[in-house]
Amino acid sequence: ESAQYLVSFCRSVCSAIHAKCLFINVLRLIIVNLFFIAFLNITYTARHTAATVVFLANRVSMENVAKILGHANLNMTRHYAKVLDQSILNDMENVERSFRQ
Repeated sequence: ESAQYLVSFCRSVCSAIHAKCLFINVLRLIIVNLFFIAFLNITYTARHTAATVVFLANRVSMENVAKILGHANLNMTRHYAKVLDQSILNDMENVERSFRQ
């Protein structure tokens, strides 16, 4: 009889260890997914910032920005490169200057 109880005790301990391992694996999977999502968000933000603040604010042409970012067409670049208010103001000042001359 004592051997029978020993076997049942070992089964319960093994199932508890198995449940603990499954729980830890699920937590690891959640953490890896969160880091992956954070990485994608940081990458998107960095590309968006480079397109708008660094390149377009310094008057780099849209075609060159597309080439730097590795885009095949300008539509994808326009997705990253939002038009800056300062660049609109500068363009309107150029138009005003051309009407004065």
